[in-house]
Amino acid sequence: MGVLTDFGGTFALSIALAFLYAMALAATGTPPEQIAEAISSTAADSWYFWAATLGGGGFSVLGGYVCARIARQSEYTLGAILAAISVGLGLLIGGDSERDVGMSIVLNAATVACVILGAWIGKKRNRRPAA
Repeated sequence: MGVLTDFGGTFALSIALAFLYAMALAATGTPPEQIAEAISSTAADSWYFWAATLGGGGFSVLGGYVCARIARQSEYTLGAILAAISVGLGLLIGGDSERDVGMSIVLNAATVACVILGAWIGKKRNRRPAA
């Protein structure tokens, strides 16, 4: 469920943002070929990149939280496994990206940190006494 939350949410967000970005570019008269190119090779200084990155991080936190809350044990271990799966799937799907190595390392480290943050929040929630 954590993978579904993280990857499914990030994927759905990416589709929605790509649609909005394409509409914004089309409204300025950008030709369809350039729109496709702009979406597939996003510059790190565009709003689209930052919205997708921050939104993806949010879904990674949520995925770690869901994982921890469902498991109710070994939250950090399962969070680390979820983080490895998320990074692996990201590399598999986005492996042909033209992004430089440094940026890829930073983004993958951020994914791991977000998932572990979600697992930490879920663990804290699991340890709360019932009211």
